[in-house]
Amino acid sequence: MCAQTAKLAGTVVSLLLVTASSVGASADAGLTSGDRDFVNKAAQGNLMEVQAGKLATQRALDPAVKSFGEKMMSDHDAANERLKKLADVKQMPLADDVSPEEHTALGKLEALNGTEFDKAYSKMMVKDHTEDISEFEKVVKKASDPDVKAYAQETLPTLRHHLMLANRLAAAERKSP
Repeated sequence: MCAQTAKLAGTVVSLLLVTASSVGASADAGLTSGDRDFVNKAAQGNLMEVQAGKLATQRALDPAVKSFGEKMMSDHDAANERLKKLADVKQMPLADDVSPEEHTALGKLEALNGTEFDKAYSKMMVKDHTEDISEFEKVVKKASDPDVKAYAQETLPTLRHHLMLANRLAAAERKSP
């Protein structure tokens, strides 16, 4: 009977330790649910921009679209590396794949080539960066965590530059036959 009690006590202690460690990990070093949601969406958005940029380098006809795709890959990969460091410090697991909506959008792009791709990609980049800027501006104003706020603030100029470039691309693509 003593051996069973000791074994049961050991099991209970193990369960308590596992529960305590998972509660600590899910606490995300004090991040609010809004801050966690932003960090995950930003990670997914960065991944989507990198994947869409890769498609642009492969499928675009216009050299300017290919070049923009390369810039998206480089800049959003760098932004995601900064975000990974932030998530590590905050002990937060980071999304490692795009959202279902982004997956669908990428699937539509994958079906296109040449001029059709160029127009769709340019339009997508204007829409995505407009939405991203709006979201990042909200986070700068409302984020609880100063590091999350700082990430959004540091990333905004790059997103604004991307939007300017995407608007130029979209205008050029509308003029092309």
